[in-house]
Amino acid sequence: MFENAVDAAIAAVSSLLLEVSSNPKPGNVDRDHNFPDLRYEHFIMSSVASYPIFLDIGMRKKSFGKGVLELVKNSMKWHKAKNVHFGAFLLLTPLVHSWGDVEEAKRFIEEADYRDSLLIKKAFDLSRARVMETKELSLKDRVEDEIVRKKIGVREWMEMAPKENFIAAELVNGYELSIRGSRLIFDYFERFRDPNKAIVLTFVTFLSELLDPLIIAKKGIKCAEKVRNLARSSLEFFKETENFAVFYELDSKILKIGVNPGSVADLVISSIYLSLSEGWIW
Repeated sequence: MFENAVDAAIAAVSSLLLEVSSNPKPGNVDRDHNFPDLRYEHFIMSSVASYPIFLDIGMRKKSFGKGVLELVKNSMKWHKAKNVHFGAFLLLTPLVHSWGDVEEAKRFIEEADYRDSLLIKKAFDLSRARVMETKELSLKDRVEDEIVRKKIGVREWMEMAPKENFIAAELVNGYELSIRGSRLIFDYFERFRDPNKAIVLTFVTFLSELLDPLIIAKKGIKCAEKVRNLARSSLEFFKETENFAVFYELDSKILKIGVNPGSVADLVISSIYLSLSEGWIW
């Protein structure tokens, strides 16, 4: 847990920068390659621009929804890309508010009311993020009236998300995956003494276990399963050989499929944040 709001905000920016700079990050933008509409530099600008908002969040000046909306707005002042960090901002806002105290972050999420839900919907519309279809109150739809009528808070809204949407599940379940991700980072770093390897291996571990909601939204569940299986095979090969080059091969294979596991990247960001809050340093 951090000692003050400044450290909490610095750690949030650092988590964003460390994640996007990790290499190779199979299927996603990293320091070695860009997408036609999304560049490494977009993530750098978004990360740096988020600092003053994270600082306000850490100083308890912003509600959940207000924090996410202002993060998206300030980020977009500094780049022309579409969605860069929407999912990461959702995960980080409660953690920065609590200075890395997960129990306090859970309380913050519980207290986020329908007004926060409306602000998060506005942030989503501005960022134009891709999400999975859901039976009710989809972020893609005009749901504001129903949110107000039923006074649906953030946690209740996240509970309506599909089971594969592990970003929403993190907010409901108290960051269970992020806590595990933090442990993975510590374990991999202790073994290899390399922060880049620790982050990449955590990314691939999650990718080998989870179906990425962003891939499902773009290409369907079969494609997400294919990517998961490729990651699983690569990770098994690495465990047998410790040949890190296998992840460059995995990167090429996923890029050829034409998908990017952006939700796993968001999960790694919150995992890095919790690692930093527990004293990860090198």
